Amino acid sequence: MCAVGPDTCFSGLDEHYLMSREPVKRYDPLSPRERSAQMARVRATGNRSTEMRVAGCLIRRGIGGWRKHPLDITGRPDFCFLKQRVAVFVDGCFWHGCGRCGRNIPRSRRIFWRGKIEANRRRDRRVERALRSQGYVVVRIWEHALGNKRWMVRLLSVLRGAGPL
Repeated sequence: MCAVGPDTCFSGLDEHYLMSREPVKRYDPLSPRERSAQMARVRATGNRSTEMRVAGCLIRRGIGGWRKHPLDITGRPDFCFLKQRVAVFVDGCFWHGCGRCGRNIPRSRRIFWRGKIEANRRRDRRVERALRSQGYVVVRIWEHALGNKRWMVRLLSVLRGAGPL
């Protein structure tokens, strides 16, 4: 018997139980409310690899005038061209539920993951509407699109139409 509790100890359990897909209860010293508050304080630092690829392309082409994650802009876009009022979001195919890629939802906790990804998509739509109402043009670049340069052509087109580079 474990000192922490029977649900966290594996001694004496047979191999079948360990290999089954039954959920294993884990001990959490925090209450659900405390855990939620603690997790809410964790701030994302961005989808670094995809954002870095986009930033590298912008820099190589000599495109300036953008800020990353500006605090004063609704939704904190990944890149914001303030003069042209263009907000750019680089969306990961998994986290934002790309319909083209159809990235698989993990097998464990499917209901949680479906809800999480759908909540992300609802937030994306809400932020996009808010930015458009503030006069911004919103450009979304999917992670899978970074393999070709069509996203750059589209972005340049939007920037040229929105004002001076």
